Amino acid sequence: MAEVPAPETKPNLPGDQLTLPWQSPKVNAELAACAKMLEGVAIDYEQLPAIRHGLCGAPAPILVKSIGADPTVAIEPPATMNCTLAAKLDAWLKDTVQPAAAALGSPVVKIHNISSYKCRNRYNGANTRISEHAFANALDVSEFDLASGERVTVLDNWRRPAPTPAPPPPPDPKPKPEADISLTKVKVEQTAPPAPPPVAKPPMEMTVAERKSAFVHEIHDDACKTFNTVLGPDANEAHRNHFHLDMKVRRYVKICE
Repeated sequence: MAEVPAPETKPNLPGDQLTLPWQSPKVNAELAACAKMLEGVAIDYEQLPAIRHGLCGAPAPILVKSIGADPTVAIEPPATMNCTLAAKLDAWLKDTVQPAAAALGSPVVKIHNISSYKCRNRYNGANTRISEHAFANALDVSEFDLASGERVTVLDNWRRPAPTPAPPPPPDPKPKPEADISLTKVKVEQTAPPAPPPVAKPPMEMTVAERKSAFVHEIHDDACKTFNTVLGPDANEAHRNHFHLDMKVRRYVKICE
């Protein structure tokens, strides 16, 4: 008897669902909230029309071209996001990224956006949960360009450089008297103090590669204070080359990996 093939699972894509337009009161309220949220923020943006595509969209999205002043941080290419995410991005750049860049000797003047708004499921799956990118509530950042012309990328600089091995100690010119090895070992194990924890090198004693690695780790870890979800190379293979930042509200928990 021939084996009956399993039925194919029909893709459940957010853009294929029924599209219900935003109601004017909702759009107007979001526009007003957006303007208030961005008061005092140094940001170059364009207000976009409301986006609605199946389950995807945002009532008051903006196209962000740059954030900050002295220095201005360009976003390449400009990113479509909601105003909550834009305000948090400004705070992260100002309070975390630029102070961390001081150890590199030059401020960040550009970040590379590899994904902002996109109507899709997580990981571009056919039946995974809907992505925060589908609500203009997420940004993927892969690279940071410095005013000096140096580039720091998540892909190249996340992994910490292997430490330089210490040279072996010189041989003892004086021969030691023979001893009972087993007794000597026991004595050492009983009296030897515990090894001290590794001490981080001061920035000026680090190599360029070490400073860049320290920079991407610091801004990733500190991003958890600003965004509700932060995913990087240690989260999974899908994030090996970028940081995913989003503002999805979860009860009692932030996701930082």
